[in-house]
Amino acid sequence: LEARSRDGAWLVRIEDLDPPRERPGAADDILRTLERLGLHWDGPVLRQSERGAAYSQALERLRAMGRLRECRCTRAQLAALPENRERPSGEELFHPNECAAGESAEVNPALRFRAGPGVVDFLDRVQGPQSQDVLRSVGDFVVRRRDGLWAYQLAVVVDDAAQEITDVVRGADLLGSTARQIQLQSALELPRPTYMHLPLAVDASGV
Repeated sequence: LEARSRDGAWLVRIEDLDPPRERPGAADDILRTLERLGLHWDGPVLRQSERGAAYSQALERLRAMGRLRECRCTRAQLAALPENRERPSGEELFHPNECAAGESAEVNPALRFRAGPGVVDFLDRVQGPQSQDVLRSVGDFVVRRRDGLWAYQLAVVVDDAAQEITDVVRGADLLGSTARQIQLQSALELPRPTYMHLPLAVDASGV
């Protein structure tokens, strides 16, 4: 991610939150490609893999507010729920108020943010007016995974604020994440940037 902050500086962020899925050397390849294209940045590169302390601090703030709960549900258990049987592949699975796993003995639970009631409204600069009831459409969502890794939703909200990002431009595949991020921004009392979600380039099969 290369973005412009409130003070006009150009910043780069490497969103390397999932080590098991990372390809060795990919982040450095991205930086070299940016330089080769004449895209330069101000200050050090922010790597999310080195930001655990900031995410932990945000997590503790949410815990103190009573906005976190433990969850031992597996993806298979959630996928079996009636609300998720017709859900398109790749979409966030709905999580009800009570865990489907019940009193599971899973040692390391995930931590979910307790979604607030009501509709989140925002104006997307490409997609137009958007509205989503997070509690009804997604439910409580993960901010720290069962394996201890940080979830994208929390990390991106904390880092957008830390880098003073004012305008987010990204692919339309992330449009559905925005309302969740706005709820986190509100809970953590962080500023809300403007959003622009661009159409994706796909082949004839939609991939």
